[in-house]
Amino acid sequence: MPEAAIRLSASISLMFREIPFAERFAAARQAGFEGVEIQVIEEADPATAPDLARAAGIEVVLLNVSLGDFRTGGPGLSGVPEREPAFRAALLTAADLADRLGARFLHLGPSRVPAGESRERCLAVYRDNLRFAAERSRDWRDRPVIEPLNVVETPDILLSSLDDAGALIEAAGSAIGLQYDLYHAVLNGVDLAATFDRHRRRIAHIQFADAPGRHEPGSGTVDFARFLSHLKAGGYRGWLGAEYFPTGATTASLAWLPDFHASVQS
Repeated sequence: MPEAAIRLSASISLMFREIPFAERFAAARQAGFEGVEIQVIEEADPATAPDLARAAGIEVVLLNVSLGDFRTGGPGLSGVPEREPAFRAALLTAADLADRLGARFLHLGPSRVPAGESRERCLAVYRDNLRFAAERSRDWRDRPVIEPLNVVETPDILLSSLDDAGALIEAAGSAIGLQYDLYHAVLNGVDLAATFDRHRRRIAHIQFADAPGRHEPGSGTVDFARFLSHLKAGGYRGWLGAEYFPTGATTASLAWLPDFHASVQS
């Protein structure tokens, strides 16, 4: 269902890392965010995370499926031949936690093309896994999403093109949504407004960080005011997820937040 207005969430996997995970929900709410995202599922204790979110009075917007060895330079899970059972087990584990958290979106996670493997075979595995997720999602309250990454930092990434992601979503059915990350789009050299317009009907969630550097807005070259204006004019009424590495303490990196609030609420 469309949102009534644009709202802001914060990644508590990249931000607020100067405090224990259990304290980040309340810290994000106190800082002015209405939602949180969890990119590293291994940090989220299934026994306590739902209660922490409820106690903080904050919504869990997104949860990532476990990335396997992707974060340490390995190929990951979602599009890797012979790892289909591991991905599907991780998916079902994450879906269970997402349900308990009341999360809106479940990010299926990126993968790399392993050395000696063909991209075509990896894409075939990825398509099958997307179909599996789409079929299983009929019983979930959250919506699976996929996200292209940039080729500057991950030249061997399986999915980098928004157009390729759109085609995969069409093949898997409307159950899958597009997670549009401004940081990755900028590093891939695409026009933000044009790609937003082209994929508007598929976009379920938007994330952002400034570029280069993947730090807070104002640290790089992205014209956020212009893009926010374009989002509103285009009728976007969803979440905007801050997913960046603060240049210092997280609270000291939030000078941009009042302007964002003013822009999305005006």
